[in-house]
Amino acid sequence: MHLPRNPRFSLRQIILAYGGRFSDELLSGLPDVLMPTIQRALGLNLAQIALLRQVVEWVSQVIDPVHGLLLDVWDRRWLMGLGAAGAGLSILLIGLAPTFGLLLLAYALYGAAGGPLTHTGDVLVVEAYPTAPDRAYTRSVLFDTIGAALAPLLVALVFWLGLDWRWLLVGIGGCALVYAVLILRTGFPPSPHTESAGESLLWQTLRGNVREVLASPEARRWLIFLFFFELLETPFVLKTVWLAQEVGMSQALVGVYVAAQMGVGVVSLLVLDRWRTRAETGHVLRVVTGAVAVLFPLWLLVPGIASRFVLMIPLTFFFAMFWPISKARLLTAAPGRAGAVTAVSSLLGLIPLPLLFGLLAQSIGLTAAMLAAFLPAVAVMGWVVQKT
Repeated sequence: MHLPRNPRFSLRQIILAYGGRFSDELLSGLPDVLMPTIQRALGLNLAQIALLRQVVEWVSQVIDPVHGLLLDVWDRRWLMGLGAAGAGLSILLIGLAPTFGLLLLAYALYGAAGGPLTHTGDVLVVEAYPTAPDRAYTRSVLFDTIGAALAPLLVALVFWLGLDWRWLLVGIGGCALVYAVLILRTGFPPSPHTESAGESLLWQTLRGNVREVLASPEARRWLIFLFFFELLETPFVLKTVWLAQEVGMSQALVGVYVAAQMGVGVVSLLVLDRWRTRAETGHVLRVVTGAVAVLFPLWLLVPGIASRFVLMIPLTFFFAMFWPISKARLLTAAPGRAGAVTAVSSLLGLIPLPLLFGLLAQSIGLTAAMLAAFLPAVAVMGWVVQKT
């Protein structure tokens, strides 16, 4: 359905902005799917594989807050374009890397490039549709999901055709470089706040943006909501392990479960886009929060493999709606300062929720830990929704 567009944005600019999350999911998904093959080709041990994943997190935790601050004061064309170029070069290097050292460098480069690519695109999408930011962002997440699904399909196709997996990475990395050139040649409208900042010193502007965000009750409310949503999501880090160990699913069944869950998520986003034309944000979130509050414990505690498949459908359907609504609301909570909002949100990401959850699960058991994370998260999220 058509959304009223900000006249400052052209259709080409909007397509390029939507491409941010799609390309990130596609690019980052390819090495993940190919990791068993990469491990065999380079003789990697488990510690080296873990280090590859960790270095992406370490680098992004340094880059993302800085990038968020610059989003409000620098040319978005360069931020997103260099992000796309860095991500493409990273995937190309992974395809060509003959040693672990070069592979590690490629992963570090992706950690630096992924945030500028995706977060800039996020901000541009909600600014392009100021009257319907959550519906616009829902569509962005839909493209994100398509990119995530495309990665394993491309890998399967390459192996089915008997082609060299390295050329898949080189080819897709090259496509990302072309995408980067298109971004750099097109450009984007500047932040509304940048246009009104005049000759303000950069440091004063950055500090003022952060103060405005922290002083905004709306921004604080959505920062709290998203932090506790991350807590609610944390148990799913070990979802496949739980399905295998606690529920008793085979590896094949786990694969079917994850694929089915992805399909339900796509349907959910399509329904949400239409639902928001008839209902306000507060009403949608109240329904979604209430449904998840009931369905998650049932999914967790009702025994049997079949029951997990049945309950997964409505649970995933409602759960998938949290992120696009809350993220869009956060990015528009402080008008003209979406970058500063992103920076503050990135700093909250420094809290190692997955590690803390893993330690808790090791101590009290996986099912109990999942329930322990769920209870405070859904309680705080419900409180925030009541204030909306």
